[in-house]
Amino acid sequence: MNIQTYLDTLNLETTSLGLKQIQELQAKHLVNYSFSSINAMKPDLLPLELDDVLDRLIAKRQGGYCFEHNKIAFEALKYLGYDVQLLLARVKLSGAQDNARTHRITLVHLGDESYVVDVGFGSKNPLAPINVTRSGFVEIGSMRYWVDRNEQEFEIKLVEPEEVILYSADFSHANENDCNVGHFFSHQHPSSGFVQNLVLSRNEGHTIHTLRNLLLKTYDVATNTSQEVTLTSVDALKQVIEAQFLVSLNNTDIQFIFDKAQANMLSQ
Repeated sequence: MNIQTYLDTLNLETTSLGLKQIQELQAKHLVNYSFSSINAMKPDLLPLELDDVLDRLIAKRQGGYCFEHNKIAFEALKYLGYDVQLLLARVKLSGAQDNARTHRITLVHLGDESYVVDVGFGSKNPLAPINVTRSGFVEIGSMRYWVDRNEQEFEIKLVEPEEVILYSADFSHANENDCNVGHFFSHQHPSSGFVQNLVLSRNEGHTIHTLRNLLLKTYDVATNTSQEVTLTSVDALKQVIEAQFLVSLNNTDIQFIFDKAQANMLSQ
């Protein structure tokens, strides 16, 4: 498994470098490869070497989160010939302003314009790159974002169909060792939400599937409506994870995560 093999799975139709190709890569990655905390819920260390990440997410279809998904996107864009920059962002979905930089994103420079490419932010993941060159509104389908930009940093806020700050990032140099620190916390620290909870999402553009422990939601982007159902058995959970999220797992894993997710639901 290598970057070219990954790109082959996306079957990109746009062959020339430019925003259209980046948009296609982001959209097709989101459709084909799900955000998942399953591996983070288990005690195993998850190496961030590119070969290991490609094996977990692409070859074995185990799903993953930002330090894995966005590493693949970064390496793929660099391989294609883009000017890319690794950034670490502060997630602000909870409203807290002082969270640690635990979200990896990619900044792509196209001429005088700079775009955030993100394929690892879960259910709130933008469907296309966001231009952060200057402050202003960005429209992506029915979603509307506000970018607040100054010389040192930028912040991205979803304003329609709901208002929530996604994250902020500054332009200071970040490297793979910085990612190792955030990645270790995210999949090993007992207070990490990914260690504690089953979290999956898959974005098909018109439909967003999410699973929080045993609560499955299907959101229709066009109508801004959603349906919810609570899964009540191991078999139902396994079927949903494989059919709706395209994630493969074995019987030992499914029993483990069902028991943990069920305990979380009962404690709420």
